[in-house]
Amino acid sequence: MNTEEINNNRIDFFREAAPYIHLHRGKTFVIAFAGEVINDDTFSLLIQDIAILSALGARIVLVYGARPQVDKKLQSINHQIKVVDDMRVTDDLTLKIAKETIGSLRIEIENQLSHALSTPPVINESLGVLSGNFITAKPYGIHNGTDYQHTGTVRKINADLIKKLIDAGSDTGNIVLMSSLGFSPTGEAFNLRYEDVASFTAKSLQADKLIFIHADAATPTADIELQHIDQFIELHPKQKRLLKHIKTAMNNGVQRVHLISTETKDGLFLELYTRDGIGTMFNAGLYETSRQAKIEDVSGIIELIEPLEAKGALIKRSREQLEMEIDKFKIIERDGKIIACAALYDLADTQMGELACLAVHPDYKGGKRGDRLLKLITQQALKNQLTQLLVFTTQSIDWFKERGFQTGEINDLPDQKKALYNFQRNSKILIKDILNP
Repeated sequence: MNTEEINNNRIDFFREAAPYIHLHRGKTFVIAFAGEVINDDTFSLLIQDIAILSALGARIVLVYGARPQVDKKLQSINHQIKVVDDMRVTDDLTLKIAKETIGSLRIEIENQLSHALSTPPVINESLGVLSGNFITAKPYGIHNGTDYQHTGTVRKINADLIKKLIDAGSDTGNIVLMSSLGFSPTGEAFNLRYEDVASFTAKSLQADKLIFIHADAATPTADIELQHIDQFIELHPKQKRLLKHIKTAMNNGVQRVHLISTETKDGLFLELYTRDGIGTMFNAGLYETSRQAKIEDVSGIIELIEPLEAKGALIKRSREQLEMEIDKFKIIERDGKIIACAALYDLADTQMGELACLAVHPDYKGGKRGDRLLKLITQQALKNQLTQLLVFTTQSIDWFKERGFQTGEINDLPDQKKALYNFQRNSKILIKDILNP
């Protein structure tokens, strides 16, 4: 290729990239990479590309993993590595090693990023790279007889603080760096999966894109709708773990997820700044709707609530009862499947309505669908000129209290409900004023 052809290619790329530079400026990207990526020979180039991406105006949060580095340290001291169902069991020594290793990697990544941000062609005049304790975690607990000890899951992300840190400084902002360690309110440390941190962060920030960079063979250049991701997972079994996290992230409200391999040179730029991209983009699509239930939805509602009825979380309802009361129900439908429902029953001769049968499919928890249904029910109650919502619950007390419901007593119930109260079930009575919340 001669000099003229090389120059023409450069100009063509710039012309194609220009609209995307404008489009991505000010957008929030959560970029996550596993410990294998840090070990890859191309990692320093990736760091440089991330610095340039920041200089172009993208708001960046980085999340990194450390599994191979922790494993290497454990192997060097002949300590058992225990993984059950693809989840590490973190004993006391493993937690100590994880904290040391993750802290060491944080310093290394900060050092490389700080250098890249202060080196031409970037020279970012912002504060640079910021990290801290942004994650509130909780124990993963005991599953199928296995106590995962100090392994945890994300409970909350301090999204407000992260946004302030990203925005501080110059027009190019800062890069926020997050590890796979989280802490409980009492200061207990938990070892987390970086994929969980990344997807939870993207959801909490309402990020425009979640980008996973991996060190495996490149997946095809393709756009995959969420309804087709299961078939895609079957075709790429080696990436099953990561792809399942991508599916969960989209089920929880993340609209766009990109998967880019380190084997693709300049993959980050080619994916974000060219028309067709170079990696795999997963799209949650717009095929989820909230609406009034219809008689045709009865079978779908039964399928949704039967497991919760079996556990005692919901009162059992017959098909005949559901058919007669279907006009009381609101549902959320996703690609033809009912994934959430709730009902409103007006209580005769009162201005109180009962919120009942609030259920969200376990595969779709975390996407604020319960809040969406509560809002729909509240709007319907106000339309019906009700002033209070009543709910009986045995397992979701905190959830309702966090949304303004107050603990009530049997004497607070209308007479019709007092007579029907099930003392054996011993449900908590919660009431919310909706006219003047």
